[in-house]
Amino acid sequence: MYLSSKVARNQYERMGSDVTMQCGSLDNDASVSWKVNGTDVKAQHHLEGPRLILTQVDLGHNGLYSCFQNPHGERRDTIYLHIGMQWLYIT
Repeated sequence: MYLSSKVARNQYERMGSDVTMQCGSLDNDASVSWKVNGTDVKAQHHLEGPRLILTQVDLGHNGLYSCFQNPHGERRDTIYLHIGMQWLYIT
């Protein structure tokens, strides 16, 4: 079994917003599949090339998202999605 040394990126989003996650630096015509917490992402989400688009996210969308480049299933990116009521940014 191949173990990747890639570390998950963090992505912070506000509850109720639409979220786009990009699978690494893959081209727009790349074919990818996504998993969240190890299971296939549900069909209600929109796939657009290497991007996964989630609409009106809530706390149930929190988790570890991984994308795999088809047809070989090589993991290309991992994102930990954090959904919150409101994120404060300190400058």
